[in-house]
Amino acid sequence: MDNQTNEFKTKIAIVTGGSRGIGKEICLQFAKQGSNIIFNYARHHKEAKETQDEILKYGVNCDVMKCNLNEEQQINNFFKEINSKYKKVDFLINNAASGVQKLASELETKHWDWTLNINAKAPWLCSVEASKLMKDGGAIINISSLGSKKVLPYYFSVGTSKAALETITKYLAVEFADKKINVNAISAGLVETDALKSFPNKNNMISDSLNNPSGRSLTKADIANLVIFLCSKKSEMIKGQTIIIDGGYNLI
Repeated sequence: MDNQTNEFKTKIAIVTGGSRGIGKEICLQFAKQGSNIIFNYARHHKEAKETQDEILKYGVNCDVMKCNLNEEQQINNFFKEINSKYKKVDFLINNAASGVQKLASELETKHWDWTLNINAKAPWLCSVEASKLMKDGGAIINISSLGSKKVLPYYFSVGTSKAALETITKYLAVEFADKKINVNAISAGLVETDALKSFPNKNNMISDSLNNPSGRSLTKADIANLVIFLCSKKSEMIKGQTIIIDGGYNLI
C-alpha cells in the first residue's frame, strides 16, 4: 500500500506480538505510512531487535517492550510505560496469539487458561487500556482466524479463543463508538509463519489452503494492507465486523 495520504503520519500504532510473522509485517506497513510503532514481544529478543532496526529505516520512532500477555500485571506495566512516554495513541492491533494444538479430550486446563488468557483476555485488557489513550478516537483491530467458525484439526483451544475474540470485537465496537474508536476483527486464512510449525498436520494445511478461488496463497502483506484500510477514515462505517481474508477458501 503506497503512502498516498498523510493520514497515518506521526500517528502511533501499538502492535502486540510485533517481532515476527504477521505482526512484523503490520509494523512495517504502518512504518511505511509514517506512523510511529510500539510493539511487544515475549521471548524472541533477537528477532525483536532486528524488526526494530527495519522499522527505524523508515524514519519513524519504534519502541520495543518485553511483555508477557499472559500476565495482567505486565499488561498494566506495558501501558503505564506507553502513557508516560506518549500520553496518546491512535491504533491498537491485537495480533499476538498462542495456543496448544491438542484435541479437546487431550487438552489440560492449564493449556486452556494459557490460550484463552493470551488470545481473548489480553486483547480485552489491552483494548481497554489503549482506549484511555485514544484521545482523538482511533482504531482497534483484532486478528482472528477461520478456526473460530470452522472446525480445524487440533485447534480446539485456539478456535474457542478466537470465537471469544470475535465476540469481544462486537461488544467493544458498541462500547467505544462514542469515543470515536472503531473496533473490527480480521479472520485470516492460512499464512506460512513460524506459528504453523507446531501443528502435527502442517503439510496438509499448507497444501489445502492453496485450494482457494484466488489461485495463490494468502500473504502477510495481504493481511497488513487490510489492517491499514480498517484503521483509515475510509472504513469508519465498518464497526464490530469480522472481515474474512482468505482468497475465498471458506466458500468452497
